[in-house]
Amino acid sequence: MANASCVVMFSGGRDSSIAAVRLAQQGESLCLVTVSSGHLFGIENVRRRLIELKPLLPPSTIWLQVRQPHDLKTDTSFYEMTCLPCHHSYVVASCVIAAKYAVKRLAFGYARYQSNWPEQTPLAIERLRATLSRYGIMLELPAYDLDSRESAIDTLKVLGVSTASLEQKCIQQISNVTLTGERLASQIDLWERAIQASMARLDDIAIDVIDEIELDILS
Repeated sequence: MANASCVVMFSGGRDSSIAAVRLAQQGESLCLVTVSSGHLFGIENVRRRLIELKPLLPPSTIWLQVRQPHDLKTDTSFYEMTCLPCHHSYVVASCVIAAKYAVKRLAFGYARYQSNWPEQTPLAIERLRATLSRYGIMLELPAYDLDSRESAIDTLKVLGVSTASLEQKCIQQISNVTLTGERLASQIDLWERAIQASMARLDDIAIDVIDEIELDILS
């Protein structure tokens, strides 16, 4: 882990898998981080994806399964029912790990065709990039050029791995609300401020590591 050059938030889904492989193709050494929580089910799918990706990633790649942090050292009561609060915690978890190992690059599997999700809108990405930059962390989005689900599937076919989305399934998404216009902008404003507040107290936030495995011994 001490040699990792980039922390990748890794769901096992199509886009984060493509992001990880593209970073590896660029010569990056990786730490893949998967967040688990009570509303996420199917960690065995993520392990299946990791086994598929073994030939495509450096043997030194580390996979961490961590518990989603909830004490983010700031107010989170303002969040509406979207994926923004979870992505707040994902940013915090990955930044705690990056800080521990002095890694200065953080990657997400965001994709252009998913830009209707609040956290993957251009506005949210711009705000997240700026916030991380203030703390010396570069945001990488290696899969953002993907403009359709079909292009992601085609990319996975070329890589020779499953085209299924091998990620944990969220049982909360069914209750998500759709945000547009000023309502969306307001939530992103608050999201940005909350992430900044968490980043300012990163040393006070503990991350519970459930599992830590070197990819070359995963089976």
